[in-house]
Amino acid sequence: MRSALECIPCFVSQALNVTRLATADPRVHERILREVLRRASDADLAQAPARFSGTIHQLVRDLTGQSDPYLTIKQESNRLALELLPAWIERMRMAADPRLAAVKLAIAANVIDYGIKGDLTAEQIPQALESSFAAPLHGDIETFFTAAQRAPDILFLADNAGELVFDRLLLELLPHEKITVVVKGGPAINDALRADATAAGLDGWVAVTDTGCAGAGIPIESCSPEFRQRFARASLIIAKGQANFESLDGCARDIFFLFKVKCPVVGRHIGHPVGNLVLHRNVPDGNKHTTQV
Repeated sequence: MRSALECIPCFVSQALNVTRLATADPRVHERILREVLRRASDADLAQAPARFSGTIHQLVRDLTGQSDPYLTIKQESNRLALELLPAWIERMRMAADPRLAAVKLAIAANVIDYGIKGDLTAEQIPQALESSFAAPLHGDIETFFTAAQRAPDILFLADNAGELVFDRLLLELLPHEKITVVVKGGPAINDALRADATAAGLDGWVAVTDTGCAGAGIPIESCSPEFRQRFARASLIIAKGQANFESLDGCARDIFFLFKVKCPVVGRHIGHPVGNLVLHRNVPDGNKHTTQV
């Protein structure tokens, strides 16, 4: 999907948030903000928002020397998610429709996002998760699970640290022996890395690989040759998070996107209001895309 003019102030806000996280030096804050404003004035709005967001975070890492500004936040998100997990396991067990509940929880946990909401705190996450889980879900659950059962080879594109802990409850209801979970190959906001997959308990239970690159969403041309080959041969792709939707929407692959609508630009594009949970299928001709409700 394309960026919009409304994305520009969001880019600037993201830049300031991560810069303040990476360093307390106000001179560096000003230097980075001025550079982001300069780049934003020349930004190609035909590109997906996730692409420009990725360049912002790379700039901050380069100019502050902080290779992973969100490392502590990711570790805390994993710790908190694991603390909350037993209660959610019991809720899934008692749910009238466990499959629906697991899909909703996996999408609801997409609220653990420090890119869109830079002022999110660990204390806010439990209530944010509850509120997110209560939001309406738009999507065809039966089609999703049927497609997963029929697919011989599935890629599961993970999103945020902490969120991945709750994804496991969905993975347990899918044919996980056919699934490879994909994390980022390098720091990208608070997106999950291999260490976060280990923290989520995926090691030895499901195959795990990475994109071979750092960057928001899935910038295919920047990913490793190994990942590009793996992406090309997957019979079905499950993609978590709004940035993955932004970067892969409309591509010529069979993809189920699971994410929470977090901004009006994406909401207008997909036809659902901010706050809704969406299970959206991208059909593989690269031109059409539908959300089945």
